[in-house]
Amino acid sequence: MSIIEAVRKYLQTCPLLKSGTLNVDFLPPEAATYSVDVVPVKPVLKAYMDGSSQRQFLFVLATRTYYGEFVRQQLDNLCFFEEFAEWLDKQNRTRSFPDLGDGRNARKLEVTTSGYVFAPDTDTARYQIQCRLSYFQKGER
Repeated sequence: MSIIEAVRKYLQTCPLLKSGTLNVDFLPPEAATYSVDVVPVKPVLKAYMDGSSQRQFLFVLATRTYYGEFVRQQLDNLCFFEEFAEWLDKQNRTRSFPDLGDGRNARKLEVTTSGYVFAPDTDTARYQIQCRLSYFQKGER
């Protein structure tokens, strides 16, 4: 299983995402939609002599939601990401991580930016939060 598949499957267990489909690298124009998008990053943090390595995988959880002049709507949009960050923090405390398959062990899953509006439009906007998965990959030797 690929890392992005494992992350998507894992994020689908989040109760906050139960109301919509979680796409990959695609956020539809309709409100109440979600996407997990890959962020470019150097994956290997530290390499060992036996071929093992400490690695990272960066991704964005994005949603398209209603947007406009109403303060309550914007507060609700940002509160979603606060609650998501709290959920992710709880998963770390209980060491509940994505199953990355044989030879890979997740070590930490963390939020690296707060949720923010990324691309406002007339009545909807893309909001997103960036996250990082740190994991160990066993060497081939």
